[in-house]
Amino acid sequence: MIKAILVDDEPMTRRGLLRFVDWSRLGIEVAGEAEDGVEALELYERTRPELVLCDVRMPRMDGIELAQRIREADPQCSIIFLSGYNDVEYLKSAIKLQVVEYMLKPIQMDELSKLLEETVASIQGERTKQQELSAIREQFDRSKPELAERLLKTILKLTPEYEAEYATIEEDLKRLYPKLPVKGPYQIAAFGFQNNEARLRWREEAEAEAAQAGLPVLTAIIDGVGVACMALSSQRNDDRSVIWLNRLTRRRGREERGTAAGVGEPCMHLNGCGGSYEQALKALSHRFYRGWHTTIWFGNLAAGHYSAALFDKQAFIKFEELLREKQLKAAAEWLDQTVNELLLHAPLDVEAVRKKLFRWYVAMTRIYSETMWEFENDQLWATMFVSGELFSIRKFMLQRLEAIQEALDMSDSSDKSVIRDIIRYIQQNYNKDVSINTLASHVHLAPTYMCILFKKEKGVSINDYITQYRIEHAKRLLRDRKLKLYEVASMIGYQDANYFAKVFRKLTGVIPSQYRDSLPEEL
Repeated sequence: MIKAILVDDEPMTRRGLLRFVDWSRLGIEVAGEAEDGVEALELYERTRPELVLCDVRMPRMDGIELAQRIREADPQCSIIFLSGYNDVEYLKSAIKLQVVEYMLKPIQMDELSKLLEETVASIQGERTKQQELSAIREQFDRSKPELAERLLKTILKLTPEYEAEYATIEEDLKRLYPKLPVKGPYQIAAFGFQNNEARLRWREEAEAEAAQAGLPVLTAIIDGVGVACMALSSQRNDDRSVIWLNRLTRRRGREERGTAAGVGEPCMHLNGCGGSYEQALKALSHRFYRGWHTTIWFGNLAAGHYSAALFDKQAFIKFEELLREKQLKAAAEWLDQTVNELLLHAPLDVEAVRKKLFRWYVAMTRIYSETMWEFENDQLWATMFVSGELFSIRKFMLQRLEAIQEALDMSDSSDKSVIRDIIRYIQQNYNKDVSINTLASHVHLAPTYMCILFKKEKGVSINDYITQYRIEHAKRLLRDRKLKLYEVASMIGYQDANYFAKVFRKLTGVIPSQYRDSLPEEL
């Protein structure tokens, strides 16, 4: 339904319009009446009608002034003037205000109904048009991130040889980001995110902050990295970009949503953005040294080919020797010294640094395998060396060295009774799920210390001892040919008969059925 209001200072005219016009058939709802322009304006603001039937000459505020006020609020509102005066000046004013029609009183109801039908059709047509435009706009807004990503990817691949594509790209820029100049200088920034929440919010926040700083930017998420093409006012000292980058990277909320940015060098043409992007990614990788909430400028990275001690074979050999000699405090100091050197000189190849540090960690796990087994199982090391920052990796490795030292200190005084308790518990519960943590809890020892103590006293690990004990008992059970192989497996603590067969073969060289067949028949 289309809402309308009736404005006339003659009550008889308003009653006649209400009575003799079939508003329902026309698809019009009369939302109210008013007897002068002041009252009508208040009614209009309350109801916001799409159609106003209005007398021209009224007390306090005439129809012309009312129409002007309505046009200021809603240029699309349809207005029909009704007047008993054939006044040329009023007619001119009505034309200037783009009034739909000007009807003289006395009103012919058939002519008014016809005019109203035409007006309703016009309003409905405009409404449909606006709905279609709104749908197109919404679809465009939904597609804009994908369009921006596609456009930015194309820009980053540009080279001077592809001049034919410049015109198309410039047209796309004008359509998608009219505020972004089609001429340089430009600068690319790449953003890394601590978690998915930070990545999901980045684009909206980046564009809002850019608008506030007055900085034209084209933004997109490419391969999980936030990428922004900034249009600079000059190649040097554009404070807007510095303010924008600082606002985004230093933003901290209730939940940690760390962001870091790497910034490439400025370029004068779109075909230089690809190079600026590669520099930005290289600068962003130095978050490894700087941590989150930082902006790293490629131009500030140290040039040259400084060779850090981490890459010196002799430094690694020294670390291994200190570990083997159980000089763990000295090993920790050597590690700390090596990492501090990295912070001072920050080698450009971050992945090479990660690999070398991991090699040092592997040396710890190899030399102290019994101590490190618990840490290896928690898989924290995998995440640490793939995505952790340098200070996190250093802390992680130093903590592991402390744990090794603690275990070694405790293992100096072996306790025979504890070993007997462990063995007794295994013998009584070998047919159940006997875990290291369960055993440690039973004898009230730290799992790491217990494993070191047991191997020192028995010469084998606890897990190997449990396996050997189970297989020895299985050999005795296999003498009873009435027992099926899966029953034997279950009786010694293996629920998977195939796994039991693999373990049996590993320790004896034959599978259980072959072992049984080799036994002499009992009389």
